[in-house]
Amino acid sequence: MKLTIFKRLTFGYAAILLLVVFLGVYVTLKLNQLNGLSREIATVHVNRLTLTEHFLDKLFSLVSFEKKYLISGDADFLKKFWEIQSQIIEDIRKLEALPDTEENKSLFGQIQTDYGQFLVLFRTEIEALQNNPNYPRLKFQQQKDHLIDQINQGLKRMIHLSRLQRDKKINISSRISSRVLQVTTITAALAILLGLLISFYNTRGINRSIVRLQKMTREIAKGKFEEIDTITSPPEIKELSDDFNLMCERLRELDEMKKDFVSHVSHTLRTPLTAMKEASRMLMEGTYADVPSKQNELLAITQKECERLIDSVNRILDLSRMEAKMMDYQLKQGPLFPVIQQTVLKLAPIARRKKIDLELRPSPNLPAVKMDEERIAQVMENLIGNALKFSDAGGKVIIDASLKNHGQHWIEVCVADTGCGIPREAMGKIFDRFQRIDGGRKTPLGTGLGLSIVKHIVADHGGKIWVRSKPGQGSSFYFSLPVP
Repeated sequence: MKLTIFKRLTFGYAAILLLVVFLGVYVTLKLNQLNGLSREIATVHVNRLTLTEHFLDKLFSLVSFEKKYLISGDADFLKKFWEIQSQIIEDIRKLEALPDTEENKSLFGQIQTDYGQFLVLFRTEIEALQNNPNYPRLKFQQQKDHLIDQINQGLKRMIHLSRLQRDKKINISSRISSRVLQVTTITAALAILLGLLISFYNTRGINRSIVRLQKMTREIAKGKFEEIDTITSPPEIKELSDDFNLMCERLRELDEMKKDFVSHVSHTLRTPLTAMKEASRMLMEGTYADVPSKQNELLAITQKECERLIDSVNRILDLSRMEAKMMDYQLKQGPLFPVIQQTVLKLAPIARRKKIDLELRPSPNLPAVKMDEERIAQVMENLIGNALKFSDAGGKVIIDASLKNHGQHWIEVCVADTGCGIPREAMGKIFDRFQRIDGGRKTPLGTGLGLSIVKHIVADHGGKIWVRSKPGQGSSFYFSLPVP
């Protein structure tokens, strides 16, 4: 199945659109992921680092004031100690609220335990100092230093882990950004390449065909009616080329028809004109001045040829008016049989002269039809006249009329002869203008307008006309008229 231009463009641009949609969805998802990572880094990891480092700094300040108080016993140092301790508690509360890994949670839980033991030990030491100035200070100091060291190591471990997690998320963000850039670049390149390929493929196929059509059009303008070679694709251009070939064939036929028309009409007009010219010249020269009967014959010839000339011109004018839909018909409701009968009686002398049996077989009680009697008589005269023209002596012409019912009532008239028949190659053109079929016989050919006029008259009455024939076995012309 060949793709039309519309389908090619639709599929091509649909593919580009899918690439763009894919890129948009992919970038949107990745940007959301980057936003999530950035938010996590800013709100979790950076906050944890800041709070942990703040906790560590406050711890050292707390230890410093703790030692100053124990040495000096100054209540201001103790007050400052408890202020720092409250700040540390606040940092611990904030750290607990942050989401964290199991390792960090375990580590931070140990730090909280050690810090609580440090506070308990400090309070115990204060009570011991107040009750007994000679309490075992060194023992308390060693225990506190051990706890502070564990807290310090734990906080540093938390800072290290937080930095690792932050750097890991930053690396992930960098990889996502690089991947997004890579995918965007590749997708954009594919979209551009696909667009170029679609444009090139469609333009190439269309342009090549149009150039060929353009070339052949110029040849037609020069009078060379040659058909274009078959164009395989795209289908629209192939259909255009088929229509072009059909037009070319029709123009060739019209050109041949024009030549035939000029030849036939010139012959048809030249013969009576020549006869009238010669007759008038002889009359003017007084060739038969002393023989009145001869002069009357010359006048009769002139009159006959004038009538023949007028009849030929009228046929051409009638056909032109019919083709232009300007023919006037005097339509009246009436019986068809009398019209057929009058035409048969009119042409009966010709049949007798040619020794042809002319037989009329009408069906009885045919209904009336709406018709122009003069034009229908012209149809019958043409059909019967052609049948007599192409039938040999001893032949037969049968006229039959009957009522048919094909969903609607029609009167069908048939004019059948036993003449030479119509060649198969001429069957499709028998009703065209200036088409004359001689069948290999020496018969008066006429202008080739009779059957074309008949076709127009029948069609203008709402009827149909057709022919059946076999070479050497005669022809049967049928036409039908609708019954109102």
